[in-house]
Amino acid sequence: MLPIGAEDADAMTFNPDSASAPARTEPNPVPEHMVILLLEAGQGFLVKLEEAIGSGEPRLTDHFSRKVLAIIEELHRRLNHEQGGALVENLIKLYGWWRREILLAGEQGEVERLQRVHAQMGEVRQGWEHVLFQGEGMSESPRL
Repeated sequence: MLPIGAEDADAMTFNPDSASAPARTEPNPVPEHMVILLLEAGQGFLVKLEEAIGSGEPRLTDHFSRKVLAIIEELHRRLNHEQGGALVENLIKLYGWWRREILLAGEQGEVERLQRVHAQMGEVRQGWEHVLFQGEGMSESPRL
């Protein structure tokens, strides 16, 4: 004997390809969409990191530093290292500089460093948006 409701389990399983599934309104994601989302999230955590540094909360500073650094590491991981090229080399250098600036900002309490990284993340994000969306920005940068 099946548990109560078990006979309906298949009917409750969502199948996005079924005829009764709602129509998709979003385009299929491409890797560049994730890069845009990562950059936007990085900017948001930079705002929180600046607030943590300003409040003198070392645990929060460490927490948000780790969040931003993890995002930068993910951006680095998503680069096409096999094809390489000047763009990849320049992004590797930029991501390394961002890491150093974030670490120094946390150690020395220099939020100006975060503001520079924030601005550059916004420029890189806008560049990807321009490429993907024919110049129409899709998101706004969190404000520092």
